[in-house]
Amino acid sequence: MVVARGGHELLDIDDPLEAEFWASSMMGTFYKVDGPLEARLELETRLWPAAIAAAEARGDIGGRAILEAVAAVGDRAVRLLARAATARLETAGVPAPRWASELGSAVFESAWVLQDVFGDHEAYFATFRYPGREPHVVNALFDKALGGIIKDAFVGYPMEDPRQGIAHEDGVLSSDAAPEPMARRIIDAIELGDTYLDNDWTPEFRQFRALALARMRQLPASVPQEPPPPPDDAARAAITAEFLASGSGRGQDEADLIVSYCIDYLCDYLGEDPFRWSPIVVEQFLLDYLPRKAALSLATIAQLPTVLRGWVRFALSRRGLAERWIVETEEAVDEFAPAFRRAITDADQFGPAKRITNQMLADGVDLTDPAAIQRWIDLYNARPFEDRLP
Repeated sequence: MVVARGGHELLDIDDPLEAEFWASSMMGTFYKVDGPLEARLELETRLWPAAIAAAEARGDIGGRAILEAVAAVGDRAVRLLARAATARLETAGVPAPRWASELGSAVFESAWVLQDVFGDHEAYFATFRYPGREPHVVNALFDKALGGIIKDAFVGYPMEDPRQGIAHEDGVLSSDAAPEPMARRIIDAIELGDTYLDNDWTPEFRQFRALALARMRQLPASVPQEPPPPPDDAARAAITAEFLASGSGRGQDEADLIVSYCIDYLCDYLGEDPFRWSPIVVEQFLLDYLPRKAALSLATIAQLPTVLRGWVRFALSRRGLAERWIVETEEAVDEFAPAFRRAITDADQFGPAKRITNQMLADGVDLTDPAAIQRWIDLYNARPFEDRLP
């Protein structure tokens, strides 16, 4: 077992943060490894119980060092196993490494958050300090565009104050962060990401995930808040009517239908404010959501970029964003419009629901007739698997 055979470097250090980083990095090495799902689940289930048993079986200070470090940053099940094994080694007279007594004594000092003007990302910076040592920073990047996960993280001693100069940087907002909601945000986002089979995590996130999560779990996380309900049909109709009456929405034949897709995407798919648009949101709407989900007529496809330009101007004006950010988002519509026109008609991009809807239309099914839809589904389910849609 690689983990249990290692750990000799833990005996050469005196900084508990270095020991925690060693364990976090080791855990990150085995986080979401490539391979078949069954093999990955087997590894995740068996690895750390086996590593803890092997470290205990060493019966020496090196084995205890591994257990102490792993217990400091592991999840609850791993912590319990490692602490029980550590207690047995202590009873047997195996000494602890010199940094072990400091583990768990790092104290929270302050935190702040950096947000981009569009609200796509939130970068949290939390300072902790071991008594008598230099402060260290826990950094976690929350990414709404990737589904509300933490995609990047870092824990270490800063070379300089990362907040210096931020106040004068265009397009970013800096503010103090209360520890309770920050901890809740980061813990929930990491745990949500853990449920994904794959995502755009950075190598640094994998390395520091366990340590960042351990620090956040030291804090009194606030109670999870239920998100506000999305606008109902009447509210959406009122927003659409306001847009159509504005200069941005006037004179477009398909505007009401297109705006309904825009609102549904933000409110129902992303769980967001309908007005929180950005270049990243535009890109994902045009190149991912619509090609997978929406069956659009040629007339709607032709009008959509124009209406979307007007909609993002209307939406971002409602949010009070400066003209330069509105223009940047409009330019994103122009940039991605050609690829949208290709993707929206590319069957390889379609999601299962869209494939079935298109087939119903091709078969002449009236999509406003529930009985007709059910008859088609019954006939479809009766087909051999090889004759069904791919």
